[in-house]
Amino acid sequence: MLARQEAMRRKTAEQEAALQMKMELAKVEAQASGRIRQERTNHDLIREKLVLEASEYRETVRKGIADAGRLVGEGVNSYLDHPEQMARTAYTITGIAVGVYAAKMGGGVL
Repeated sequence: MLARQEAMRRKTAEQEAALQMKMELAKVEAQASGRIRQERTNHDLIREKLVLEASEYRETVRKGIADAGRLVGEGVNSYLDHPEQMARTAYTITGIAVGVYAAKMGGGVL
């Protein structure tokens, strides 16, 4: 009788261990599939975010280049519209050239 009870207890313990093992495997499989599904969703979201950021960056750079071109164009137009400024610039460049030439020639005399 004692041997029979022991055998039943052992069999019950083995069945419980097998059932627990099946439950653990099912739990691990469910977690793995959940992680995979989450990673796919995250991958799509991350990709969409990167595409949006790249688009915004391109638009910002394009606008910056357009603004810089417009600003330079306005500056050149403003400069060319004032003959006094152009004359002053010519006089300044001529004065610098004469100064450099005089320094070069003057240094040779000493």
